[in-house]
Amino acid sequence: MLLRLAINVIRKDWFEHKKLILFITGGMFLPMISGVQTDLGRGMVAGLLMGASYSYGHFCFYAERQRGTLQLLLSLPVRPMDLALAKYASLYSMALFTANVPGIFLRDLRLLFILNAFVVFLSTASMACTVISEKPWAPMIPFWFVLIFVMPIQNVLKRYYPKGVGIYVFLTAHIVTIAALVVILALVLVYVSSLYFKSRCAQ
Repeated sequence: MLLRLAINVIRKDWFEHKKLILFITGGMFLPMISGVQTDLGRGMVAGLLMGASYSYGHFCFYAERQRGTLQLLLSLPVRPMDLALAKYASLYSMALFTANVPGIFLRDLRLLFILNAFVVFLSTASMACTVISEKPWAPMIPFWFVLIFVMPIQNVLKRYYPKGVGIYVFLTAHIVTIAALVVILALVLVYVSSLYFKSRCAQ
């Protein structure tokens, strides 16, 4: 039942947003051309993946709520938690497509894994905020935290908290382990937000 629902939701969401998905995925090829190892290339990849994560999370859930189609979907013989899980499956189909289609040309499995972990966590966090809250600014919350890592944080730490430079260097040296941990954290967010959505629908 859940698998059939997920397939139908994915098909519906892709039909509605295929132009956006293809546009963002096409944009991901630009950093590949300029060189993803350069500062410009890394910045472009991070920006595009952040935009993709926010957009997909927004359109998969918040836009449905705004249009009233979420209520229509809930009126079908489906359980609220199954619907939320199906929406996450749809989100991942879009986010992973955007990260991996251009990403396979990198021919760097380590970097590809980090990109996948980044987009999975960020899109999950963005949509989880939307599942839990009806506020229009809710999906933006994760991006305030991401900005900390995008900023020239080493310079900020050196000036205001010199001991933090060591922690920052340690974290960047273990980026693959952190990427694996954030994927696990993303799965926890999926489960918790889906449970919350189920409890709200039961009220």
